[in-house]
Amino acid sequence: MRPFIFFLIASLAFTYCKNAEKPAYSSVPMEVETLIGEEGETVILGYMNRANLNTDEFMAWFQLEYDRLNLPAGWIEEHKPLAKDLQFKLFLGTWCGDTQRELGGMFKLLDALGVTEDQLEMYAISEAKDSPLGYEKEYDILNIPTLIFFENGKENNRIVEFPVESMLEDFSKILKKEPYQDAYADF
Repeated sequence: MRPFIFFLIASLAFTYCKNAEKPAYSSVPMEVETLIGEEGETVILGYMNRANLNTDEFMAWFQLEYDRLNLPAGWIEEHKPLAKDLQFKLFLGTWCGDTQRELGGMFKLLDALGVTEDQLEMYAISEAKDSPLGYEKEYDILNIPTLIFFENGKENNRIVEFPVESMLEDFSKILKKEPYQDAYADF
């Protein structure tokens, strides 16, 4: 009887571990290039991940804006299925006031939608709006933050620098494929 109980417990533990949800984002920061900006702040350059923001300096502005955005009842259930097959590219500047104002809200919504690290590529650019690899040129990044929504490898839409209505409404329109143009679409 004891071997059976041991086997049962071991099987349940294995099943639990196997089915445990993978964390959405790694807790291990990527190796990144950094420099000190014009105002003494840390500037990250190039590919990065969310864990690179887990410093006192960045969390001071990130967490404040993350906590500020409130999701209405039912929003997650309505929108989460619309994001499951999407990919995202996010261009930002850790030095940039617009990034500092908008990034927390963007991530609050990405988290609510269940977006994982595998679905999101992050890229930080300098105060001169360039980077070592020039990746921002391929996507015509002039203003940051820019969050690009991709479906089946093709750009669906983007939010550029600030939302047109609100971060919540802009995400909603893009996910529902309603008419939406970013703030700079006419330039």
